[in-house]
Amino acid sequence: MDKTAFCFSIFPVENLSRVDKITGTLHNAAEAEEDRQASMRSSPPFVFRRRINAVNLQTIEISRIVADPEQPRQTHSEESLKGLADSIRQHGLLNPITVSLAPNTTDKYKIITGERRWRAAQLAQLKELSCVVKEVSLDDRLTEQLVENLQREDLQPLEKGKAIDQIKTSLNLTNREVSRRLALSERSVGNMLDLLTLPESIAEAVISSPNRKSDGQITEKHARFLKQLNDTPDVQNAVVERIKNEKMSSDATGNLVKALKKQPDKSKEILDAPTEHLIKFFSGGDAAQDLLDSLDLEDRPKQIAAGAQKVIDLLPTLAGIEVGRLTHVDLRQLEDALTSLQVTVEGLLKTVKHKLEA
Repeated sequence: MDKTAFCFSIFPVENLSRVDKITGTLHNAAEAEEDRQASMRSSPPFVFRRRINAVNLQTIEISRIVADPEQPRQTHSEESLKGLADSIRQHGLLNPITVSLAPNTTDKYKIITGERRWRAAQLAQLKELSCVVKEVSLDDRLTEQLVENLQREDLQPLEKGKAIDQIKTSLNLTNREVSRRLALSERSVGNMLDLLTLPESIAEAVISSPNRKSDGQITEKHARFLKQLNDTPDVQNAVVERIKNEKMSSDATGNLVKALKKQPDKSKEILDAPTEHLIKFFSGGDAAQDLLDSLDLEDRPKQIAAGAQKVIDLLPTLAGIEVGRLTHVDLRQLEDALTSLQVTVEGLLKTVKHKLEA
C-alpha cells in the first residue's frame, strides 16, 4: 500500500466532514479529492498536507510526534491502550489527534490532545497518524488538554487537581475564572484543588466514585473532610483506617471529623465510638461559627445565611429530646415526626446539591 492509499485508509475522504465541522464549512468529496491531488504534488513524501480553511490536516510520521510533558494525564491503563490498539488495527484511526510544531524544531510536533490515541497507534505499529496541526497559545493549550482529560472517568482525582492548579497558576486565574473556563462549578474546582493540601499518600489513594458506594475506598467526598485534619496527621490517619476497615460512608466520615474538630481533647474516645453515638460530642460551641469556618470558599462570608440559621436553630431542640424518658406511644409519634423531617431534609438537600453543581 502506498503512502496515499495508507493515509486515506486511516482517514477516508468521506470522513473529512468531521474536520470540516470544526470550521463550519462542508466540502463535497470532489473538492476534497481535488485538494488532495494538488497537495500531494507539492508536499514532501513523508507528509500529506491538506488545509481546510483554518484547519491544517496532515499525515505525519509517528516518530516525529512527541508527548507534552505538561499533559495533565500522567498515567495510562495498559489494558485500555491494548483495547484501543486492537480497534485501530481493525478500523484505523477515526479521529485525528491535535498537535503543534514543537518549540525550537522544524520537524517535530508536540501533542495538544490525543496522547492516548498516539500511544495506542504505536502499539498497533502504525507508521503515520492523521493530525490537525495548529498553533495555540499557552492558555488555550492547557484548557484543551484539561477539558479532554476531565471528560475521561479514569483520570484520577489527584491528577485533575494538579492539572487545575497548573492552569490556575500559569494563567493567574481565580477559582471562579477557572470554573468558567472549564465549565465546572466553582465548588468542584475548589474540591479538586483541596486534594493538593492532603498528604500525598492519602491524596494518591483518592478515587473518583460518583453516585457509587465507596466500599472502603477514599472518595473525593471523604477527602473534603479529611483535609480538615491536616494539622493532626495521627488523627487523620486513624480516620483513614476507619474508612477502610469499616467501609465508612462520606456522611459518617463527616460526622466523625466534625466531632473530632469539636472536641479534640476527646479524640481517642471519639475514634473508638460507634458512628451512631457521635452526636453526643456535637453539643456546645457556636454552631453558626463552626459552619462558617467549614466553608470552602475564597470569599468566606462574615455572617451566616438566614436559611442556614433557621436549620441551626432546630438543632438544640432536637438534641434536647430525651428518648429514654418517652413512652411507647411517644416514641411512635417521635418516629413519625422524625421520618417526616427526614423526607423534607433529604428533598431540600438534593435540591441544594443540584443547584451547587449546576
